[in-house]
Amino acid sequence: MTASMSPDEIRENYDKIADFYEQGRSKTIGLNYVDKFLSLIPRHLNHLKPPSVLDIGCGTGIPLTRYLVSSGASVTGLDISAKMLEKARQMLPEVTFITSDITSCMINGNFDGVLAWDALFHIPLEKQIDTLKKVIRSLRPSGVALFTTGGHRGELVSEMFGQKFYYSSLSKRQYEDILAEENCQVLFNEVDDPSGHGHRVICCKKNKVIQDGISQ
Repeated sequence: MTASMSPDEIRENYDKIADFYEQGRSKTIGLNYVDKFLSLIPRHLNHLKPPSVLDIGCGTGIPLTRYLVSSGASVTGLDISAKMLEKARQMLPEVTFITSDITSCMINGNFDGVLAWDALFHIPLEKQIDTLKKVIRSLRPSGVALFTTGGHRGELVSEMFGQKFYYSSLSKRQYEDILAEENCQVLFNEVDDPSGHGHRVICCKKNKVIQDGISQ
């Protein structure tokens, strides 16, 4: 069994690699999926209010947070690393950034969309279920979530820019079962990068509940 890393260890290691991460991060990674995610978020009836999006594990804000902002979303970014968010604030002063651990923080408000790209897989395996439920419950009815996972259930530790990081994932079926329990419709659940050990992208929509108890 792989030993998980504490939130403090994850935070410290991301703080250490913040400069390398900013320079080495792909400027296009995930953009095609985020564009699709944005297109699935229902627009407000008056079309004047921008969609509210919670960006979990936003890091330095490049490229995904910046893309959300440029697309007209009102963004709240959350990340465990103060060093990463220091860079994000300089780049995107119009965004509200919160330094916190998603497993323990309180999420206030109902968001139109929640994005968690390459973030939830740092969570200890035993906390995956509760954390995903917390994320989904931050969505308003008809809201859309997009998140990434590993290719199969399990844990591992690997290095990034010379620092060790812990990763964990539930199985494809487990994620789908959790989303069903939380009254969500899976829009797509697919492998986007087979070379990345089956790196998977999951998108879901929270169903409305109407008076007769039937979801839609």
